[in-house]
Amino acid sequence: MRRKSKLSGMLLRNYILFSLTVGASVFLLLLFFVDRTNDRLPAQEMSLLKASEIVRPNTANIPTEAIEALYGWVEILDERLKVVEVKGTKRDGPAAYTERELNALFYDVEENPFYTSIAPFRTNDGHDRYGLVRLPKNRVKEVVALDEDTQENQSIFWGVVAETGLLFLVLFGINVYVYSRLTAIRLTNPLGQIADGIRSIAGGRYHERLRFEANYELAQIQESFNAMAEKLEKIETQKRRIEESKQRMLVHISHDLKTPITTIQGYADALQLGIIEDEAKKQRTIKLIRDKTKLVGELIDDVFELSKLESPEYPIDKEASDLAEFVREMAVEYYDLFEEREFAFECDIPAQDVIVLFNKKLLYRAVSNLLENALKYNASGTQVRLTLTDGDEEARIEVADNGVGIPDHLRDRVFDAFTRGDIARKSDGGTGLGLTIARHIVEKHDGRMRLCPEGGCTRFELTLPKACLLG
Repeated sequence: MRRKSKLSGMLLRNYILFSLTVGASVFLLLLFFVDRTNDRLPAQEMSLLKASEIVRPNTANIPTEAIEALYGWVEILDERLKVVEVKGTKRDGPAAYTERELNALFYDVEENPFYTSIAPFRTNDGHDRYGLVRLPKNRVKEVVALDEDTQENQSIFWGVVAETGLLFLVLFGINVYVYSRLTAIRLTNPLGQIADGIRSIAGGRYHERLRFEANYELAQIQESFNAMAEKLEKIETQKRRIEESKQRMLVHISHDLKTPITTIQGYADALQLGIIEDEAKKQRTIKLIRDKTKLVGELIDDVFELSKLESPEYPIDKEASDLAEFVREMAVEYYDLFEEREFAFECDIPAQDVIVLFNKKLLYRAVSNLLENALKYNASGTQVRLTLTDGDEEARIEVADNGVGIPDHLRDRVFDAFTRGDIARKSDGGTGLGLTIARHIVEKHDGRMRLCPEGGCTRFELTLPKACLLG
């Protein structure tokens, strides 16, 4: 995955790009200014390679490199106009000049291919000499100097300055626009999406997520925002599920209370009105009323217990005890019950102590619920196995059987309140809260409880952390 660049790096790159484009614009404007000035102002005089500038008393010191580079040369003439010395390669003219021939060198005619200048000078030994410079016309350009301070020249100069300034403003505006657009694409646009996302969360649309390409800081904001939205969505989903569970619980409680209460009311009316006269039938009716009353009491107790366990503030007292001994006592207690029902009951419990921090009363209810369910819903001949596994950091209690099993459509919600295998919700069954209460008990011990169906076997696991001892 390509590493995100930081926001400061992006701003620095954009600023450098902006500076480079402004610098390039200024350079181009300078070229434009010079070109326009040269086009509109008369050419200024530049130093020519004239004889008066190069003659020296010592002819050996006469600088002729620039002249020779232009394929020109320098002739040293004596008082009689005779050539006494040549510097460079002479390409035209006699070895001695007459005054007429010398004057002809300065004629500005097409037939004369050279520019000529001459300057007198005196040598160190007192001789009068003439320095004659010859330059090819195709190598140099003759210019004429004009006064720069004329009103016309100033008007032209300031006109070019105005044109250059206007062009600079146009180019600068283009650079500012491009820089702002680049910054907006990488900075302003993601911030706008973040603002839209915040409005979505404020409106309760927790399912919406931010998706944009941005620099490191904005990508971090996007990641944190999406994580927050996901948590809020989960909380909202859980809240909705809890509300639905509460509504379902009220419906189930109403149903499970109404059925036995209606039965009790019917039998009580029958007894009161003397409809049942046979003493044996009266006793059976009284027993039915008692059983229904007991079922209603158990349901109320379970609902009350569940409400306490679901409360985060509900404390439980735990003490460090031998979990192996606790499981052995439960195995002994249920052994006769399984024998009476002709179940094959097996145990696998470590011989050594397994010290865990737990509440015996609550944990007994959780494990006994699993054992009683195995008795209640399975037929004779079912194999039931109670196992305790001692790990380094955890201890695990398993209750497994190879009985009727749990239907596939109930496995995902087997720990939900009022989930029972009997679709008709017979009033003579359990309350449907046993596994829900068992799971809450295990979670109160910082453990976990899960269903592990394997082939034709139903296996429940209760895992308790041994690390609780450190608390």
